[in-house]
Amino acid sequence: MSINQLAFVLPPVVPDIDFKLLAMAWLQTIGWAVVGGIGMGLGLVVSLKVFTLLTRDVDEWAEVKKNNIGMSIILASVVIGTSLVIMMCAKP
Repeated sequence: MSINQLAFVLPPVVPDIDFKLLAMAWLQTIGWAVVGGIGMGLGLVVSLKVFTLLTRDVDEWAEVKKNNIGMSIILASVVIGTSLVIMMCAKP
């Protein structure tokens, strides 16, 4: 008998999936995603608040409302920099 003929004789191998373990893994992944999102949001709020406190003479948000591109770029770089630092801290 060749290998091709054995494929029709032998029953297909169905992996035994533990659905409870799979559901727990999904819930754990979703939980960590939620915790990471909340941590990222809090980190960005704290970072922007510290930046605002360090630049007392400038009202950043009023400048952004006046379409000041320079201030918008500076605030965007603060957000991107904070995001990169948080991202690098999350890797094992």
